[in-house]
Amino acid sequence: MPRFTHLPAVTLSTDGKTATIIQGFRYDLGRKNSGKSVYIDQGMCTDGLTLPKLMRFMRPLAPRWAHLKAVLVHDQMCKDGYYIEQDTQIKRAINQKAIDVEFYVALRALGMPKWKAKIYYAGVRFYQVNFSVPTIYIEQD
Repeated sequence: MPRFTHLPAVTLSTDGKTATIIQGFRYDLGRKNSGKSVYIDQGMCTDGLTLPKLMRFMRPLAPRWAHLKAVLVHDQMCKDGYYIEQDTQIKRAINQKAIDVEFYVALRALGMPKWKAKIYYAGVRFYQVNFSVPTIYIEQD
């Protein structure tokens, strides 16, 4: 089971549309002690759980600041395109589908019911497949 090191400390903007991370955290991917991690650093800015215009009707089911930890992990992995191996500190590339699957896993780790996590995951995949610009990730040795 994946795990989060602790709760992120955030501060909301005055308009309530963005948040800045005051204290970062680490998310361990995959099984316990897998040695694969993502770091969410202090200073990262997020707009929370965003929904495309096509899916705004789902806002009551998906509040902007709900499940912020999973959203931050997904945003960070989308931005970087890699995770870090703890033992060697090597950055390993990860593709978009695997990032989206990890979002689902993170939601489940936070205790979200399976049916709801599947809806979130389906929304993310739909957006990535139909509206997102493909990114090429390069693995660092």
